[in-house]
Amino acid sequence: MNQPKAPPRSRGRPRGFDRDEVLNRAMHLFWERGYEATSVSELTEAMGITPPTLYTFFGGKKQLFLEAVDRYQKGPGCFAAKALLEEPTAEGSIHRLLMEAAVSFSNPREPKGCMVVLGATNCGVESSDVFAALANRRRAAEAAVHARIAAGRSAGELAEDTDVDALTGLVTTTLFGLAIKARDGASRGSLRKIVDQAMRAWPSRPAENA
Repeated sequence: MNQPKAPPRSRGRPRGFDRDEVLNRAMHLFWERGYEATSVSELTEAMGITPPTLYTFFGGKKQLFLEAVDRYQKGPGCFAAKALLEEPTAEGSIHRLLMEAAVSFSNPREPKGCMVVLGATNCGVESSDVFAALANRRRAAEAAVHARIAAGRSAGELAEDTDVDALTGLVTTTLFGLAIKARDGASRGSLRKIVDQAMRAWPSRPAENA
């Protein structure tokens, strides 16, 4: 007589598995340690899951890292897009962008600095695609800054001889530099002073003669 077949094992999520919560834990670990320095065993311990669960639901370390970067940009890092979209002038947008970066990068309740800037700065050859992915995101951020500055010049907000490319470079170099300074332990106050000094170079259009 044939024995009844055992029911197939469930391929669903492990009991108690909260994908958003464990992804948030991975984001914070990658943000603090960087991609290369974070091992799968450290990730699974921080996330409270097993290695098979990580690979089943996130695809592997690289895929998890890139998803964690997405989470960062939609969460702690979302200030950048809002600053560029919500302020009525280019100067206001850039000032807000840099000031909110100084606040975000020095938040005592979060890892210091910016995950997009610092998350994959020291990758081996086998992880060059991870470095390239973050480099592409930094270029996208620079393109957004460029577009906002160019729109300001077109609207007559900036001096006519403003070099949009050079001004974009100044802004993004300051932005990325704030992340490094914050990671090195710079205070929020000192970061704000850097922003104030950088904004003194803003090429405002001369006031019209009365």
